[in-house]
This record gives sequence, structure tokens and C-alpha cells, in this order.
Amino acid sequence: MMKIKLNTIGTWIALVTILGVIAFSGCMDKEGTNTEKIEVEKNSGAPQELTIGSPWAPKAINPYSGGSYILQRNCIVETLVSIDYKGKLAPGLAESWEVSEDGLAWTFHLRKSVKFHDDTPFNVDAMKSSLERAMEEAAVFKSIPIASVETKDDHTLLITTKEPFAPLPAYLTKGESAPISSSSFDENGKFLEPIGTGPFKFESWKPKEEIRLVKNDDYWGTKPKLDKVIYKGIPEAITRIMMSKAGELNIAQILPPDAVKGLESADNIDVSTKSIGRVRLIGFNMKREPFNELKVRKAVNYAIDRDALVKYVLEGVGTPARCLFPPEFYWANTDLNGYTYDPEKARNLLEEAGWIDTDDDGVLDKNGKPLEITLLTYTERAALPPTAEMIQSQLAEVGIKSELKVLKCDAASEMKKAGEFDMFLVGRGLLFIPDPDSIMMEDYHSIHGVDGFLWYGYHNERVNELIDKGRVTMDIEERKGIYDEVQKLVLEDAPIVYLNYYVNIDAVDSSVHGYQMHPNEYSFHLENVYIE
Repeated sequence: MMKIKLNTIGTWIALVTILGVIAFSGCMDKEGTNTEKIEVEKNSGAPQELTIGSPWAPKAINPYSGGSYILQRNCIVETLVSIDYKGKLAPGLAESWEVSEDGLAWTFHLRKSVKFHDDTPFNVDAMKSSLERAMEEAAVFKSIPIASVETKDDHTLLITTKEPFAPLPAYLTKGESAPISSSSFDENGKFLEPIGTGPFKFESWKPKEEIRLVKNDDYWGTKPKLDKVIYKGIPEAITRIMMSKAGELNIAQILPPDAVKGLESADNIDVSTKSIGRVRLIGFNMKREPFNELKVRKAVNYAIDRDALVKYVLEGVGTPARCLFPPEFYWANTDLNGYTYDPEKARNLLEEAGWIDTDDDGVLDKNGKPLEITLLTYTERAALPPTAEMIQSQLAEVGIKSELKVLKCDAASEMKKAGEFDMFLVGRGLLFIPDPDSIMMEDYHSIHGVDGFLWYGYHNERVNELIDKGRVTMDIEERKGIYDEVQKLVLEDAPIVYLNYYVNIDAVDSSVHGYQMHPNEYSFHLENVYIE
């Protein structure tokens, strides 16, 4: 009997019922004939349509206000500079670039014969207009010291900075900097829809549900083979797994480690894994007790068994974290050993900080107040809730009672912004911009006041000085030494608990070819994907 690929969960249930009735009436030979007919009809002239299921729903399609990553990953827009599969900078819409000796003037040489999806030409004027709009509207460019953007000829762009700014090309890999056609806006400048240069065109979307794409037959690069792509936001991992097994998804992204064995046993599914620049970590609220005290933050670091988290929560798919960056990345300070699991040391540090179990109830207390904290996380990344549960148990072993709050990502972020947490467990992308400047500025520089991306209330003036110096230092080896020192100081200050580094897990239908996971999650490169 030939294999039937089922299109919906409902179809699967219905077909199981039908097969049961046919088997009971002794008509299995007839069913075999029907199966062959269904398979032939399905593959005869079938369009190249791909459906992707991701935990991240499309919330916006304006690249300047929250839509850039959806548009970039789904190949609607492209950037001047791209990121290759080794995580290094590579030519994008700019074929090459160079910087002046004083580090102020950057010259980008643009590709020729590139068109927007509305058939208008991509040229230096379009690039200049889009980049200037990004500088005005996109948050990621607010801290970049750009003095001017000028045109030298139809395909040469000059960007001048107010001071040397080494990571500029890395920032130009961000989707917010991607050029879009002027017809993306109405006559009053209101955004209408994204009209980019990528291998796929925007067709339609349902906010917080899905986005639909069609191929760009006039693409300047590798011609896409897929006719259509549907990208669906499906927050629950179990739903993505069920839809993958039922054939409703060609690619189910970011699945939990405990799903791997079941998926590998399915005949029509290949499991893909990729180590990426992302870390699971906990940020402390340092504006209030108990984590305004260094000894308590260090105690938590020693109380957590990172090896056990990898073994039991991640099913061995991942590695314990010693510092910010995974060791295989150039910017990692590989001389740091991080915090080892040492519950006895954790108890001693807590006692030194004045936390003692005076009433023998298993919970430490100080001045009559029990050591009770709130551990906040979210559901969209499947490994986070069980990680929180194991950490809750490990903290209890050293006398810390924790209440778990597991919410949707948006709700958890709002609690964090309001300061209504003690510990915030997240998955943090490290190199979306393939340079340490971005993560350092967002997470560790106190330019944001007391409310950084993760931590809450961290301030170290030496860290600030080093991060500032790293931005203006053009020599890469000297920059490496600067960021090594930052990582050392942050580890000593312990505003963060680094837990483990990510391995992304995707379930890919065996009919899908050419799909390759990216270490920076820069793009799905759908122009290389086809169904056979």
C-alpha cells in the first residue's frame, strides 16, 4: 500500500475511522487502489506550496515597527550586508564595502539590475531613503552615530559616522535597514505593505496568525522554486508537533527536545538540529530585595545544577553555559569557567547575607521575612517552563521558596517592564547582529537607565566605559580583549544566571529539500527550498 500524506488533523481522524470500517467489511484490496489514485492525483501538477509553523506569530509587517524579523526571515526584504552560514558578514544588496582610515566614512557598492517587487529599480536613492527612514523610526538605529547618508553615483552609498563605529556593517544586517519601495507608503507617508527585493513577495496576512508569500519570478539571485509560502504563528509546541505529524506543516520550528524521539520514528519527518547564538538565562531584579545583594545573586548561581538541566530538561540537546557567548563563537571569553554547581557554597553565601532558617520550616528568613521570590517565564519557548520547574526545586534545596509565573511572552514582558518579578527566565538571542556591540548595549550598558533588556537595576561604570570603547575601536583583536573583560566583570557582578546554550530543533517533512537552519536565525533562505 502506498503512503497517504494527510492534510489536516481532521482528515486523519476521519480516515482512521473509514479504514476501520473498510477493514471490517473485508475491502482492503479496494482501499489499496484508492490510495494509489489519491497519491497520483496529489502529485500531478501539484503547486510548490510550503507551510511553516513557528512559535512566533506575525504581529506587524512594517519593518520599522516590529515586522522586520518576519519579513527578513521569510525572504521578503533583504539587507545591504548579509550573514553567511558560518555567522560571518557577507555581501547582500551591497557587493562590497570599505571604510576610510579614520574609521568615519563607509562606502557601499550596490548590486545592479535589482528590482523591487513592484518592478521599480533598486538604486542608491531608494537605499538612502529607506535607511534614513530607519534612522528616524527604528529603535535599533537610535544609538548608531550616523552623521550623514549620501549618494556618490547610482550604485554607491556613502555613510559617514560622527565617530569611528566598528560594528556598522553588522548593524546593516538588521531587517529594519532593508530597502523597501516608495510604493510601500501612501501619499501621506502611511505604511501600506512591505514591497522589498527578496525572492518572495508579500501577498497577505492575518495579524497574529499568518503571513502568505508568493514567489518573485524576477528575483536577481537564485530563482525560487516554491510558488507559495504560508508562515503560521502557532505558540503551543504540542500543536506544532501534531500538525507536523498530520502533514499540515512542512516545517515545524523550535520544538522541545522531548519530541525528538517521537518525530524521528515518523516515516515522513526528518529532524534537523542546529547550534545557534542563543542562551537560556535568568535576569535578576536588582532594584529590590533579595537580589540587590551580590551574595544572594551568587548563591543562586551556585544553587543551580546546569548539567542536570541539560540532561533532564533538554534530553541532552544543549550544553551548559559558562558565560555569555557559546565557546565556538569568536567573541566568547573561553578563559572563564562560570559558576559550578555547589549548593553548600550557596547556603554559606546566603548565611553570610543574613538569611537563616530560624523556624526550621525549610525556608530561610531574615528579620522575620521569608526568602520567597517570583520566577517569571513564558510558554512560547517550550523548554522554559520545565526549566523553571527544575530550578524551583533546586532553589528549594538551599532554602529559597519560589513562585512560578508562566505566561504568554507579551504578558511576561509587561510584568518585567513593571518590575513585578524577582527572576526572569528567557531565551536570549545573542548575535542577531553579528557583533557583540548590540547585546552589550542592550543588556549590560546602563544607558537605558535601570531597565535594560533583561536585568533590572544593574550598573557598572567600568562596564559602560569598556562597551563604549569597543564601539570606536576598529582593530578586531583589540575589540576582542575589550569584550573579554566585559564578560569577566559581568560574571563577577552576577546580574545574570547563564544556564545553557541553544540547539534549535525543527521537524521537516521528508518531501522538503534545501532547507537549512541558520546559526544567527538570519533567514530561512526559502529560495533554496523545494518540494519533491
